[in-house]
Amino acid sequence: MQQYSMICTRIIKLSTSNSLSSKLPGAVAIVPCRWSRQRQMPPEFHKRYLPKINSEKLDTYRDQHLPSTRSVQLTPDLVKPDLELSRLYSELVPHNLDPRYRDRLRERLERREMMLRRRAFAIPEFYVGSIVAVSIADKFAPDGIHRFVGICIERLNEGLWTTFTVRNVIEKTAVEIKYELYNPTLQSLEVLLLEKRLDQNLLYLRDAPLQESRVPFDMAPVPHPSNTPVPVNPKKVKLLPPPWKFQWFLHGYRGIDPSALDYLTPKQLAQVTDKLTLVDRYDLMKMYRSRPCLEDRQEALGDTYLHHQDLIRFHEQRRRELLERYQSQKLGDNILTRSTG
Repeated sequence: MQQYSMICTRIIKLSTSNSLSSKLPGAVAIVPCRWSRQRQMPPEFHKRYLPKINSEKLDTYRDQHLPSTRSVQLTPDLVKPDLELSRLYSELVPHNLDPRYRDRLRERLERREMMLRRRAFAIPEFYVGSIVAVSIADKFAPDGIHRFVGICIERLNEGLWTTFTVRNVIEKTAVEIKYELYNPTLQSLEVLLLEKRLDQNLLYLRDAPLQESRVPFDMAPVPHPSNTPVPVNPKKVKLLPPPWKFQWFLHGYRGIDPSALDYLTPKQLAQVTDKLTLVDRYDLMKMYRSRPCLEDRQEALGDTYLHHQDLIRFHEQRRRELLERYQSQKLGDNILTRSTG
């Protein structure tokens, strides 16, 4: 008997006692069979796509063919002056800690690609709550560039898939646009106001009054003094009456005004009480698995430090080339003016 996974049939060779075999010697009959539950399960359920090779052995083999200077880890003396790397390049530190989706060679290649992208496009420091102006290439725009100003309400993912969402109000309508941070069509990213909020995302602005999300498009940039900490805006946002798009009261948002609890029913208040008594915030293993370990963080920051030095040298060389070109052009103009005079 031979089984097919896609065509659920059975091919049975007819016996000699069958009436059909006397007419057609050696004939076969196709008898349909029922689907088994094993065939309905996806391949991921049976773990068929998981790597069969140990990840440590795979990394050891790859390290043999990589330059030793590119896998430098940060020493304690080197970490102190370069703590700003973690805040300047927060998306370069791995966040997805599931071993099924991690590949150290891919992470190194992504870090190199992102730093090469920063040579042509300056990505400033900004956080959730900062007001930014984003310009992106758009062939349908009158001048070929579409500019949008708003407040950053979310930053997601890591590596080349890093995205951020900008929200504003246009003609009494809330508009949100999600951008890819390393999208080649991104022309410029300007920070008009650098600040933080109390929460990691401001998605609850969707259930807040529109004036909480309104930002003028002609807003002038507010300069931020260098070597000073980023200010934290302790503003509390009042939500509109229910229904809400999400159960914000169950997720510990600190930027929501406590007056939102007045709209909750006794059952919802009981859910909030049960949420506060959970032991998840005391689960040390859950904390460990949800955060990058020190070894991975040092490896990522060490590789980022080397790329950061290359980026600085590239911009210095580019600045010298532009300065020499400007001086040579100015000298040629002066000689031409004297000869004509």
